Amino acid sequence: MSLGVFGSKKLADVTKDDLDILYSYSSTQEQVGGLVLKPLFDNISPADFQKMFGADGIYRMRLPAAIFKDLGYYTVLVKPKTFETQILDCSFIVSSVANQVEVSRRGIVIPNLKINGGNSLVGYQIEYFDANGQKIRNFFKIVTSSDLVSPSTNTNTANPGSKTYTLDPNGAFLFLTVTPDEGGSISTTQGTNIGKQGQTISISNTFFDPVMVEVQMVDQNIKTLSYGIYGNSTRDLETGIYTIFDETGKIYKQYTLGQKKKLTSNGIVDFRQIRDNVNLNLTFNDIINKTV
Repeated sequence: MSLGVFGSKKLADVTKDDLDILYSYSSTQEQVGGLVLKPLFDNISPADFQKMFGADGIYRMRLPAAIFKDLGYYTVLVKPKTFETQILDCSFIVSSVANQVEVSRRGIVIPNLKINGGNSLVGYQIEYFDANGQKIRNFFKIVTSSDLVSPSTNTNTANPGSKTYTLDPNGAFLFLTVTPDEGGSISTTQGTNIGKQGQTISISNTFFDPVMVEVQMVDQNIKTLSYGIYGNSTRDLETGIYTIFDETGKIYKQYTLGQKKKLTSNGIVDFRQIRDNVNLNLTFNDIINKTV
């Protein structure tokens, strides 16, 4: 008998501070569109967030008409919010117990970040950039502890780092331990890289998986196309006016049908021309019952 993994997936509870919403636009599918995704919302209040996304882990995004106004293709990316900062140091936390110095596991030191009103980054993901500012592909760490610290005043300890740190609830720095941070038990020839002083990193939450959606803005949809195929219509044989109605009997489109003789040869051309001057107060019943 084997034991499997027990548990269930749950809906993510997020706020406006937990996610980034970006978008790009292209007029056709063949075009790449914007190479850089732009923020969809510059600033969202908590009240607006609830109106736009709902609550309790089920979210429906309402797209701003001012942005999604052109026909074409929009790519919308919803991803965990990302914060960029630099590693100030890679060192250890020290503490004194019974006149003996205890050294913690190795970690990275960053400026104190206020995320969601607190300092805890436990469970967050760290990604690293190289010296050229390029993100290192498929290399990340997960934060296992997040504590406020200050530089240690103890100068008599064996210090593998440039300096050590002590826990301090009023400290100006965050000390993060990450996993994995140790080499495997088989290979001991290479230490585990958790970053270095001055290196740029990005920090993001792991509350939900990124979601990318393609939105196509069109002037017709399946319903409106069905009006012309299956809907009610009339044709006035006297005036040549051809009218298409929606499901409620109101005018959807109106055309003028006619014929014209060719100027340079013998023959006649049938034409259909859309009408701009339409009496929208007329209904299907008005016309077939000859009330007008």
